[in-house]
Amino acid sequence: MGLTANGDYISCGSEKNALYTYYKAVSKPVVHFKFGSSNPLTGEESDEDEGQFVSSVCWKKNSNVLLAANSQGTIKIMELV
Repeated sequence: MGLTANGDYISCGSEKNALYTYYKAVSKPVVHFKFGSSNPLTGEESDEDEGQFVSSVCWKKNSNVLLAANSQGTIKIMELV
């Protein structure tokens, strides 16, 4: 699973196809993002994770921008505001 730190924040991927971001003073995630799965033939998205996981997580240097990718090859670019 992916794991990255940016100052007071730590972000990590999970085996449940989700991304979690924690703040150093809070024990529970301050942000949770669940990747959807898509049918490779139709492109339709669903909430089922079908064994997918978040494999890569990286903060953009000196910013609040986070990049995450799952095992299906879906890449999300998010900004913590």
